[in-house]
Amino acid sequence: MPNKNSLAYRSLVLASSNVLLQLMAFAFRVVLSRLAGAEGMGVNALVMQAYSVMYALCISGMNVAVTTLSARYYVTGGIAGVRKLVRLATGAFLAMIIAFSIPLFSFRDAIAEHLLGDIRTSMALWLIPICITLTGFENVFKSSYFGMGGVKRAAASELIEQGIRYTLVILLLYYTKTEDNSRKAFLMVLGMTLSELFSVGFLGISFYRKCRKELSRISFENVTLKRYSDIALPSTLTALSATLLSSASTVIFPLRLIVAGYTESHAVATLGVVSGMLEPMLALPTAFVAAMCTVLLPSVSCCSELGDMKGVRRKMKKAFAVSGLLSVAVIVIVVYAPEIANALFAQDVPVLLAILLGIKTVINFCLLVTVAVLNGIYQHKRVLLYSVIGELVQLVLIWYLTAIPSLNIFGYVTAMIVGDMMRLVLNSMRLRKMTAD
Repeated sequence: MPNKNSLAYRSLVLASSNVLLQLMAFAFRVVLSRLAGAEGMGVNALVMQAYSVMYALCISGMNVAVTTLSARYYVTGGIAGVRKLVRLATGAFLAMIIAFSIPLFSFRDAIAEHLLGDIRTSMALWLIPICITLTGFENVFKSSYFGMGGVKRAAASELIEQGIRYTLVILLLYYTKTEDNSRKAFLMVLGMTLSELFSVGFLGISFYRKCRKELSRISFENVTLKRYSDIALPSTLTALSATLLSSASTVIFPLRLIVAGYTESHAVATLGVVSGMLEPMLALPTAFVAAMCTVLLPSVSCCSELGDMKGVRRKMKKAFAVSGLLSVAVIVIVVYAPEIANALFAQDVPVLLAILLGIKTVINFCLLVTVAVLNGIYQHKRVLLYSVIGELVQLVLIWYLTAIPSLNIFGYVTAMIVGDMMRLVLNSMRLRKMTAD
């Protein structure tokens, strides 16, 4: 019988779930590309930049803090400490979502026109705070389950939620049959928002049942706002800076393509092809890496608390080895990417573009591992610093390279590769120093 508490078993369970999610998402995007079209997907990609910023502000740091601390609290004292942590995290999240929802509601049109660069995104923007609120509650419970090693329930919740989301979006788009791209983006966000109701209810009820079942165990951990903030704040700033700069890159991408000679419609459609079709297709193996890193973070954190740097190095080497094996799958997808894109999305894709996106995907595998280990050994500030450096370099290069007519979209992907590679090198240098004998 497999050890259900082992890192490998939990990673396998979560990876299996992620593979199913990726396959579902891939099939969904094939259908979506026909229902919404490249331009509709491009408008939705711009809307999701606002979602990503609010997610980074209100949820990303919370996820790291709850996962890391719940792992320690549960091992040392049981469910009582985790329950206190969940209450604290929920209160902090509500304060943040209220603070950041007000300006989004108040200046929705200005944000759509001047920040996102497309007034057609305005209709969908008012749904973003509602969706983020539900997602935040879901993530508090999900992160606590990850920290406690309960990946099965979290994985099941995610699978059912995504199934509901994709079904709702397809039905909404199919039965409305609208040609208005702003309305298409609104319907896609509406389906995503409604699907979150399931996860919040399912995980919330499951968590409180677990609390009642294990209440007899007493926690001696002191759950404080300072301890939570010491992890959540730098992690939030890391995600926020990366998201803001990445969103800026996404927003200026079509604008710089116009400078390179594209029409506005062609530029937005190109964004839809890259972010909504090609990148998800090449990122299918990321399901394994993401699952491994989700489980790796609390595991490394426990080793670090015990001063077991040999254990940290051992887990890190295994993670890099798995990432290397999964890179082979990316190469296979790259080889057949033009044919797959033409058959599924009715889009012609240059071979060079597929190769460049494949290189970016492989670099991202290794980058995810380094970030997980650095967070696990409490190097959150370094993760923040290196993220800002890499994203700034990437943004500057996108601005200049994408506008060159002979480079256009190839300049955009090259800039992303250089930025991610810089972050990977800096992270690796820090890990070598921190885990040395």
